[in-house]
Amino acid sequence: MKRSKILTILFISSFSAFSASSEESYMAPLAKESLLLDVVKSNQQIVTVGERGHVLVSEDGENWQQQVIPTLSTLTAVTAVDNQLWAVGHDAVILHQQDQGQPWEIQLFAPELEKPLLDVAFLNINEGLAIGAYGTFMRTLNGGKTWDTEVHLGFLHPDDIEYLEELRLEDEEFYRSELVSILPHLNKILVVDDSIYVAGESGLLAKSDDKGVTWQRMDVNYYGSFFDIQQLDNNDLIAVGLRGNIFKLSAEDKRWVSIQSGITSSLNMIMPLSNSQYVAMGNSGNVVCVNGNNVIDAHFDDGKAINAAVKHENIILLATAEGIKSVLYSDDESVCEGMN
Repeated sequence: MKRSKILTILFISSFSAFSASSEESYMAPLAKESLLLDVVKSNQQIVTVGERGHVLVSEDGENWQQQVIPTLSTLTAVTAVDNQLWAVGHDAVILHQQDQGQPWEIQLFAPELEKPLLDVAFLNINEGLAIGAYGTFMRTLNGGKTWDTEVHLGFLHPDDIEYLEELRLEDEEFYRSELVSILPHLNKILVVDDSIYVAGESGLLAKSDDKGVTWQRMDVNYYGSFFDIQQLDNNDLIAVGLRGNIFKLSAEDKRWVSIQSGITSSLNMIMPLSNSQYVAMGNSGNVVCVNGNNVIDAHFDDGKAINAAVKHENIILLATAEGIKSVLYSDDESVCEGMN
């Protein structure tokens, strides 16, 4: 059976911008200590998002202010393009802030889909992609005024593609319902120059060189979930996932190899530092610092999950299960030394 490299779009449904929910996030005094799932730097501020529609902003990484958000849905990811922000989350919610200090608006709210969105990325100010559970893939070409849903068979394992193509010949209706249940969760999307990468469930690492119109699944000898993929300064790709798994795709030999992390708990994110140096962080407060072939393990004593991180001046800001944490860091020391 030949592996299909052609994108199949079974349906495209368009969602227009609207304000579907009159609920607002609760202005919680301890929001800074609540479950936070992502953090990003925009031009002039740092933004973190999390449970119950919490969005907090800071200019210095120390003083945080909660913003009024028109949803109570948990927010899983946030991205910045110039001064504009987009956030996505449960109930297939997509939020947009036109400029710093402007009110947040709902671009999409579709709880009936029962598919949370897990990440969002923009190629430019107009073209954006949102991904999520059960292969959910949405695209906008107009800054989020409308979002189209696409279905991509390129995310499937070749064995599943063969099974589905045989099923399609027998029963078209059952084929469609089976496809929805087989498509893997899409956890992370990464835009690097003219390439886009997706990391997801069932060993999924995929690449697109045409703005996500077609996808080529990458060959990795691993069948667990990947939660993040990042590119280093030396152009190596790093992917992390369940049970402490780390894989590297060398820019030279183009082959995915396993990196022994020394831990067995899930790794949720990667923070590239310089050249071949990066930090992977995850559940139970675990941290894995990698510099070339040197791998060092560390952990936070509180054992709380680390979900995202961003560098700001001489500190690393962490979005964790118990809010924002900061860690001192300088380029001339081991990252793990500052985190112990």
